Parts: sequence; C-alpha cells; structure tokens
Amino acid sequence: MNRTMHPVIILILSLVIAACTETPAPAPPPPTDTPTQAAGVYIPNLEKGQAAWNEAQCSACHGPLALGGIGPQLASTQLTYDQFVHVVRTAIPPKPAYSVEQLPDQAVFDIYAWVRTQVPPPQVAMPNVGPVPAAEETASLEDMRSMTIWTCRSCDSCHGVFAQGGPDGPMLAGINDPVDEELARMRQTADKIPEHSATHISDEIFKKLYEWLKMGCVRDECYQ
Repeated sequence: MNRTMHPVIILILSLVIAACTETPAPAPPPPTDTPTQAAGVYIPNLEKGQAAWNEAQCSACHGPLALGGIGPQLASTQLTYDQFVHVVRTAIPPKPAYSVEQLPDQAVFDIYAWVRTQVPPPQVAMPNVGPVPAAEETASLEDMRSMTIWTCRSCDSCHGVFAQGGPDGPMLAGINDPVDEELARMRQTADKIPEHSATHISDEIFKKLYEWLKMGCVRDECYQ
C-alpha cells in the first residue's frame, strides 16, 4: 500500500490546522437601547420647551401657543436657531432679553423646537373695514412708551413684563388707588428696594406709568 500522502490532502490539512490555531476575533459589543449623545449636541425636549415658554412669560406677548398677541406669531417660525437665539439674547426694550443665566441654551433650544411644532390656524379672509381709527393708534403708541419705561426701569424684573406679578413682586395691573397713595406706598420701600427711590424713578415718570397700570397692563389679546 502506498503510504505517500497526496499533496492536495496535505494542503487541506495544513489549512485546517492553521485555522484552529488562530486567535478568534473579539465579539462586537452588544447593542444599547440608549443612543450616545455627541458632546455639545442638544436633543430637544418639547414638553420642557412648552414649560420654559410659560415660565419665561413668553406667552404674555406671543400667546400660550405662540400664535401671537402684542408680540408676533412664532408658531412654525422660519427663523434658524441661530437667528432665534440671537433675538432672545439681544432683544431691545420693551421686549425682554434673556441672559444665559436667566434662560440657558438648552431651554432656548427646547423652546425653539416647541414653537416650530405649533401650527397656526388657517388664514381667514377678513372684510376690508378701512383704516384703523387714530385713537386706537395713539393708545397703542402710549402703551409702547409706557412699556419701554417699565422695562428700562427694571420694573418687569419683579412685577412681570405686563405687571401681571411674579415671584418677587405683586400684580400691579389694574390698580385703582389714588396715584398719590400708590406713589407714597412705593416710596416707603425705597430703603429696601432702591428701584423705588426718586433717583431711580421720578414722580413724573411714575404718574405716567400709573395711568398705564390703571388701565390694566394685562391685555386679553395677549393670551389669545
């Protein structure tokens, strides 16, 4: 019997032995249910965005659903995020501007994502009713002047953008006590609240604000 092994068989056996002696490749890591968030990339949270919208009192001007009021409609905004955050940080009075400490970037991004999901109602053609009466234009202009004083004198930081009240100050919209009593009440707290002093807000300026406050700064249309 010929004991010489066929060359083909020798080759096959060599390959099998080599395969058995190789170190097996490590198994791939198991899949994870939670995707890893890249550093510096925000994942928006719509629920937090709506909450931040209300906490920052954005609804006072732009409405609870961002459909507009005294401020413009922001629902389905076409602004880019960079444009949006620029407006938030650099708004000019009477519009409030928010610093990073007051409204962090994550909160701004959540708000931006939320307003982008809000869908405005369909436009309805309105009959032509002619020009706006001059009296309404004058009232609106006076409101803007008073709001500018209100924000520039930092009254909004305690009492809210529309004097609706806040954590640090009571509601002043719709006050009905005589102006002299309101002025005296404010001056009594000037030692604890420097903004109430005559050097910060004069009697003349206060009397202009008083008329605005007396009318009721919280307008129904702000919340529509």
